Amino acid sequence: FVEFIIQSIKSIDKPGEWEDVTRVPGNVTSVHVQLIPNYNYQFRVFAVNGIGNSPASLVSEHYATPPAAPDNNPHLIFVEANRPDEMTVRWEPLSLDEQNGPGLEYRVSWRLHGVETQWHHKKVKRPQFAIKNTPAFVPYDIRVQAVNDIGAGPDPEIHTGYSGEDTPDAAPSNVVVSLVNHMIANVTWTEVSQDRIRGHLSGYKIIYWKIKSLHDGKMHHSERHTLSFSGQRNSGIIPIVHPFCEYQVSVAAYNTRGDGPESIPVTFQTPEGVPEQPQFLRIVSSDLESFTLSWAPPKRKNGILTSYILQHQIINESDVIGGLYNITITNPEAVSQRIPRLEHGMRYKFYLRACTHIGCSKPVSEEGLAQTQATYANVPHSLSTQGWFIGLMCAVALLTLLMLVGCFVQINRGGKYAVKEKEDLHPEPEVQSMKDQFFDDCSSSDKKATNGSMDSLSLDIKTYDSVDSLVQYSDGEHSHFNEDGSFIGAYTESKEKHLEDGNTHTQAVRS
Repeated sequence: FVEFIIQSIKSIDKPGEWEDVTRVPGNVTSVHVQLIPNYNYQFRVFAVNGIGNSPASLVSEHYATPPAAPDNNPHLIFVEANRPDEMTVRWEPLSLDEQNGPGLEYRVSWRLHGVETQWHHKKVKRPQFAIKNTPAFVPYDIRVQAVNDIGAGPDPEIHTGYSGEDTPDAAPSNVVVSLVNHMIANVTWTEVSQDRIRGHLSGYKIIYWKIKSLHDGKMHHSERHTLSFSGQRNSGIIPIVHPFCEYQVSVAAYNTRGDGPESIPVTFQTPEGVPEQPQFLRIVSSDLESFTLSWAPPKRKNGILTSYILQHQIINESDVIGGLYNITITNPEAVSQRIPRLEHGMRYKFYLRACTHIGCSKPVSEEGLAQTQATYANVPHSLSTQGWFIGLMCAVALLTLLMLVGCFVQINRGGKYAVKEKEDLHPEPEVQSMKDQFFDDCSSSDKKATNGSMDSLSLDIKTYDSVDSLVQYSDGEHSHFNEDGSFIGAYTESKEKHLEDGNTHTQAVRS
């Protein structure tokens, strides 16, 4: 069995390599071969049998094919839109065998899809082209045609691509908030039209924030909360963070470029909720019959307080727990309560809950031991119940102070005149004896004052009077003083007379 193999080599500027063109049976001596325009060709033939190939025939002369217009256009076209006002068109370039002639270029044509009927054209040599000044995210009809010096390729296929995305330029409308219950609210809106989305819609965002508390009316600049809902939709559920408050909510559409403008805020009020537990519960006093408890209201009331529920039960160390007794305190402003008729010597546990119309808080608790008769007798009472003791101590302190002031005045009475200093240096025996007796009396008075004796006060006053009478020993001559306050010579005579008649002087002093 014999076949013929026909080979060719083609070149434009440089020779290429031999390639098999076709095979024909051994009885065929001619064949029709499809050639590519704008090439130089040479041919040769081999005979082939079961043993192998024959030597190649002589190479033919060169044969040049004439150039022609391209037979194909680029068929892989890509549209890139990285900017809102620009889109870039890319394609696979034609291979050398597809060009068919010199001067290959590409004609890019575009128009707004559904809007324009006339095409915009641009010839480029590189396999890409940027269409500028485009509206954001609008569809374009695009086609790319191969062209060379001989002519243009066939009519190209039309492709549709979008220009670059931009953030939405419109906000949802008709935003409405409806409360589902005290824990969630439903927000509805009218969607933004696709031409205002200006991109591929990613979804919608609900933004909500607290503006004030309905309990105290104080305005707040709270953190904004955002919930995202993907895809096309016109409603979403949001949680109620703080009961009994006023909130505002808005909605915005978003795409891959970012968020659009927010809708006009809508105000809504959250309903009352369960309050937080009271801040503390303390036992402030107790006696044989009762406990008195005090507490502070919840920090977050979450509504209008209506009452407190105070419960108590016996919780001794045994496993037996007493029944739970309830006391409803209807005054929401109350911060204390006395619980009477408790059993002596029992340990009690107290629970306090704050309540609104919705319900009551978690309890805050405290424990305490009820007094027994024997124990209570030994328990020191508060100083507020011992006023008689405080009054007694004050009276003792006051009397002691008066005694000390009286002694100080008597010691210093008479001044620091010359005669007084002389007497202090040379006291007469009788006078010295009386001074000793006076100071002994003062010392005794101090001791008696410490013991609370009122009689010592009158005794000291009499002693004070007797010392005062010492100034009379000058027999009326005490009115004669020098300018410096000392006695004149007449006093000396009186004093000498006094020394001669000591008994008389002593009697005068004692009177």
